[in-house]
Amino acid sequence: MTTSDPTRVTLAQIASLAQVSTSTVSKVLNGRRDVAQYTRTRVQDLLVESGYCPRGGPQSSSDV
Repeated sequence: MTTSDPTRVTLAQIASLAQVSTSTVSKVLNGRRDVAQYTRTRVQDLLVESGYCPRGGPQSSSDV
């Protein structure tokens, strides 16, 4: 297990900056269509500007 990088941007931080929910950021990351184009663009721009990089690996215990 690795220690988390304190400078790493989180999905929650992106959501806060974009003034949207974490689920909206997740929808953008997963290519869902149920996000307004303006919101999608704003979130994508913040993801690029921040250098956001999602964690790899399983996200739920059912994947282990």
